[in-house]
Amino acid sequence: MTKNALILASDIIEQAQHSGRRAGTSLEAIASEQGDATMLAVLTEMDILTVAKIVREHDATIPSIATWLMDADSIKQLLNVEPSYWQNMDEDQVFCAQSEAHSLLTQIFLSYDDEEKQLEVLKAIVEDDFGLLYLSLPFIGHDFSELEDDEEQISGSIEELLIKIKTLSEEAYHEVIAVSTNGTLDNIESALKQNANKQRVTAVEMDTDDMFAPL
Repeated sequence: MTKNALILASDIIEQAQHSGRRAGTSLEAIASEQGDATMLAVLTEMDILTVAKIVREHDATIPSIATWLMDADSIKQLLNVEPSYWQNMDEDQVFCAQSEAHSLLTQIFLSYDDEEKQLEVLKAIVEDDFGLLYLSLPFIGHDFSELEDDEEQISGSIEELLIKIKTLSEEAYHEVIAVSTNGTLDNIESALKQNANKQRVTAVEMDTDDMFAPL
């Protein structure tokens, strides 16, 4: 299993360098043909930066299977490194960090119905300082004072995402509201980028160290 997972992971990593969406499709094929356990074994052999690239090139309408099957700690790590992909994006295209965060969070919380798993993920995110910043980012600058829990919201909207968080955990909801109300978009985006770049450098250094590890 381990050798097979390593071979499959290497192939997925190579695909992800060209297209995260195509790599995600390959992960789904592995799960379909060889089972979820094999796909999880493949994910375990992949670095979190590559997983983040795959997930961020999906959304709630076409979610990545990784967001359904990854454990809570791995998703927390993913949110820590994903903002490293924001660097210089605004130079090439219309870019909004809030939209990027919203898209990823809707995959995690609105694309499947396992609330027990979602609560576990939410707790892991909120317990991490940068996770909480990421979780709060889509809501900065919005007034939710008149938001009604029992009103049907537009599918995938920030209102639906916020109500989902509230449904899962009132405590997490209040923390998100506090951060999004008191923080500024520029400061939070900057903090997330700086942390993600540090995480990225650390991950690259670890990979380099592994290259020279004794066989």
